[in-house]
Amino acid sequence: MSRREDWHPEPELIFLREETLSRASLERLGTEAWATCLDYVYREAMRRPMGPDSYRESRARFFAGDPQAPDDRIRPAAAPEAPASASAILEEFRERLAPFQFNAHHAGSFSYFTPPPLVMSIVGELVCQWLSQGVDVWHAAPSGAFVEEEVVGWLCDLVGYGPGSFGLLTSGGVMANLIGLTLARDVRLRAQQGRAAAPRAGELEGIRVYASDQAHFSIGRGLDLLGFSKDTLHVVPADARFRLRGAAVAEAIAADRRSGLRPLAIAAVAGSTNTGSVDAIGELAEVAEREGLWLHVDAAYGGAARLSQRDAARVPDLERADSVTIDPHKWFFQAYDIGALLVKRREDLPATFSRKPEYYRSTRPEDEPLNFYEYGIEGTRRFRALKLWMSWKHLGTEGLGRLVEMNNDLAAHLARRCRDSEDFELLPEQPELSVVCFRHLPGGLPTTLEGDVLDRYQDRLQRALEVSGQGWVSTTKLRGRTYLRAGVMNYLALPADVDAVLAALRRLSAEALAESGLALR
Repeated sequence: MSRREDWHPEPELIFLREETLSRASLERLGTEAWATCLDYVYREAMRRPMGPDSYRESRARFFAGDPQAPDDRIRPAAAPEAPASASAILEEFRERLAPFQFNAHHAGSFSYFTPPPLVMSIVGELVCQWLSQGVDVWHAAPSGAFVEEEVVGWLCDLVGYGPGSFGLLTSGGVMANLIGLTLARDVRLRAQQGRAAAPRAGELEGIRVYASDQAHFSIGRGLDLLGFSKDTLHVVPADARFRLRGAAVAEAIAADRRSGLRPLAIAAVAGSTNTGSVDAIGELAEVAEREGLWLHVDAAYGGAARLSQRDAARVPDLERADSVTIDPHKWFFQAYDIGALLVKRREDLPATFSRKPEYYRSTRPEDEPLNFYEYGIEGTRRFRALKLWMSWKHLGTEGLGRLVEMNNDLAAHLARRCRDSEDFELLPEQPELSVVCFRHLPGGLPTTLEGDVLDRYQDRLQRALEVSGQGWVSTTKLRGRTYLRAGVMNYLALPADVDAVLAALRRLSAEALAESGLALR
């Protein structure tokens, strides 16, 4: 290496133009980095789902090296001035980071929607970062644009869209839902108002969008970001199984029209975050078609059920929606991040988002390359498609569907165990997909704990399970009451692991009662 490069202890890992000087060192680093990752998986991730530290303890441990450090020591360090070796940095990862992760690989981890990623997805992410493609203009990612176009086609086929459909990959469901709502505003509302330009400002007053009380928070937030008034979202109560039904929405629309309001869209959910519930999409499509409304379906989680021939019928009628959100980093078991927004009519996307800055020009006007920045909100975009493309090819639709079926079967096993017991209860009794909401009733039925007391006990029990390292579930609110929530999206888990989590909850019951200052009478 030249004097220009000798300021670093490992210049061959930075200035890598010469293969004879750099390749061997790069291969050694790759081997060490891959081994570090596997050490994390087998020595940490398989050991426990979550560490016992509280947020403050975890923050103090990371920034001060001591979970009991005083507040004045808990602050981020200054940026490093001098370079360090790659091995030293990996060692710091092993010591400071690896033992303190949320570990989706653990067989007792039934979390939010964080599955262990497929190995081929991780490989795709690795290759993607070496390629460093910005999939916004075709010239910045020539084959990247084609891979995304192909993956989008597979997803459109999956939801049942026909010729003329299209879409794009996003960071996740929040961004996809925002794009879907933007289309409702700039395509459907403009058509309703008969305007040449997309509606803005005062033209957004008096609009109504309908969703259930199980809709994702991003629907309400998206409407706020798009300039709609606070009362635009009309929340319609879900039915006994937490589903939005067509008749209830039709009644809400009729009441709003009588009040002089203007219905615009229905935002349905196929696989709610809380319960995994699937709205009655067919009924809602009938209402939307009859009333001239946009139908957006948030199938970020549940859309993947269509991978399974056996379970596809659990998420019917997606093809009737104007736009559909799907998150492959959920039930396609992809490494973060990758979401998708699919549309029935391709032209709706460029009609809404296309701009022509002077510095994005085709070599020849007749080329008209696919520039994804014209199809969504983001400019520079990661090459998200590669990992899904590689893992879909590795498993095939059949293989991905098998993993979905395994999760649904495991959720059914958990629900059955709760139904057959005297000290657990379910809501709803039968999960629609792979989310199971349940709570422990210490002492069995009838329990002496009721109302807020029983709610506090569920929170304590969840925390006791987290600290124990024997499993992990979240909590949620259903009809005003607290429930434990298992998001079964772990293809590494077996029925015995579910049984072990239930057994752990029973063992930890006395501890949770004591911490709550409670005792069974």
